[in-house]
Amino acid sequence: MQAGSCPNRAESSGLDDKTKSLVLINYFHSMSSKEKTCEDNSGDLINMLRTCYTAAGNRWANFVAVDYYKRSEGGGSFQAVDTLNGKLLCGCDDIHACVAGSTSGACTP
Repeated sequence: MQAGSCPNRAESSGLDDKTKSLVLINYFHSMSSKEKTCEDNSGDLINMLRTCYTAAGNRWANFVAVDYYKRSEGGGSFQAVDTLNGKLLCGCDDIHACVAGSTSGACTP
């Protein structure tokens, strides 16, 4: 969980291996910390998803795992999932900005 770094587990295929369709991001400490989770599940989480996008060969995560998903200082894990779904489905920064029935890139202001 270092800003700007999206490490890969040694036993896993590389994140940029496009023969694998799953891009999984585990974003939690090895030792669970309920107090630290509010900070982790906020802006840090969104920033990590953007970092891992690049590390995964410009592919957005289609699965993200966090501890204490209801804890954050803002939108938290729910906002992160809305961001990922927007990026994956229509290319917008939030799923709620996608124009229903449109092609990729059609976002509401």
